[in-house]
Amino acid sequence: MNPLEKTRQTYRHIAAAYAQAQQNSEHREQMNAQLEKFAALLPTGAVVLDVGCGPGMDTAVLRTTHHLQAIGLDFSHEMMLAGREGLGNQAPFAQADMRRLPVGGLGGGHIAGLWVCASLLHLAREDVLPTLHEFHRVLQPGGVLYLSVKLGDGEAWVTNPYDQTHPRFFTYWQPEMLDALLETAAFHIIEGWQEQGRRDTWLVRYARKEEPHE
Repeated sequence: MNPLEKTRQTYRHIAAAYAQAQQNSEHREQMNAQLEKFAALLPTGAVVLDVGCGPGMDTAVLRTTHHLQAIGLDFSHEMMLAGREGLGNQAPFAQADMRRLPVGGLGGGHIAGLWVCASLLHLAREDVLPTLHEFHRVLQPGGVLYLSVKLGDGEAWVTNPYDQTHPRFFTYWQPEMLDALLETAAFHIIEGWQEQGRRDTWLVRYARKEEPHE
């Protein structure tokens, strides 16, 4: 079983506990500030995808607070179900693999933004650049990408606080390597920083799909 599939099995087991933990007020305060910054880069009513949405807490905020047409995508059906049944989240969801997004059209279409919070970090390092190219493909020209990944080196299987018997796979990143991949995938970095979370230090990046050169 590959790391992504095994991690999906973990989320199947921890979905309900994870969804409840996402309501932590300190965590939401930190995320809401980043969501507000993301929304400010987009026109009102823009279509955005919450890629790796989990139970869809961020999807709901983007819709109700920031009036964006946000759609949640996640590899785990159980995580989305936990959001809908456990939290009463009625945001639209679809099961999808971020490496092959269910959005047609070369050069992007009507997708103005991608919110990719703590989800790209589950991919093996060699899958990240092709996935960034996929993000570039689906975004409209000038579209906005938000990313957050864990600061560190290497890759690891890590036990989680919800169920010690089911680990998750993480790829850790240094700023220089992450930025180089974004630039290789034709994204212009608007802003970025390191931010301390409850257990990890996070790399946060806001980037824009570069306009094609004439």
